[in-house]
Amino acid sequence: LKLGSMARNPDATIQDLLDAAARLFVARSYDDIKLTDIAESCGVTKGAIYHHFDSKEDVFLSMMERKLAALGEVLRPALDYPGNTRERLNRLTFLYLSQPMTDQRVMQLVRRDAQRFHGETRTRLIRWYQAALPNQIEAIIRAGMLQGEIIDGDATLLARLYTAHVEVYLADYARAHFGDAAQMAWYVTDIFLKGAAVRDCTDCATAQMPSKATLKPT
Repeated sequence: LKLGSMARNPDATIQDLLDAAARLFVARSYDDIKLTDIAESCGVTKGAIYHHFDSKEDVFLSMMERKLAALGEVLRPALDYPGNTRERLNRLTFLYLSQPMTDQRVMQLVRRDAQRFHGETRTRLIRWYQAALPNQIEAIIRAGMLQGEIIDGDATLLARLYTAHVEVYLADYARAHFGDAAQMAWYVTDIFLKGAAVRDCTDCATAQMPSKATLKPT
């Protein structure tokens, strides 16, 4: 029981509660989790949770803010990592995939649960998410465009594409194909930058983006 530690070190107790909440929200649906589940998982009473938080929503949002901010700090050094765009993307991806699995999968909760919130609350949740990963990927891609290493285009869209690409590899199916985070990061970066076409595919290499006219529905 950790009730005694709450008075001695409330910050540590809050972190314990939020870590327990993260594990539960990642493993189960939002609706399936009650404050009593979080309390039992953390070894405290429900009253201990109400000492710090007003509701399950408050716990969820506090957990997301803290986890995403911490993840953003872990990934930020990749922006200044020595080397080219590929090496910086690879470094960021490696740092992300090296985090505890719960911390990695917290990212997916934004896509899963953002629609539950509205107005400024939803805006803040999305802002935390974007600051943690997509915005940092975008910064690397924009720098790559300036250096002539990435094709000119919409850096925001490319960053969102890369973020979604990375999240695919959080599945157990993908994990089973790689030995460690370094191998996975290399593959994720490589397939994004090179594509899936074979190198001697002439038609693939010369294909051009269709004009707006050809994209019109028939």
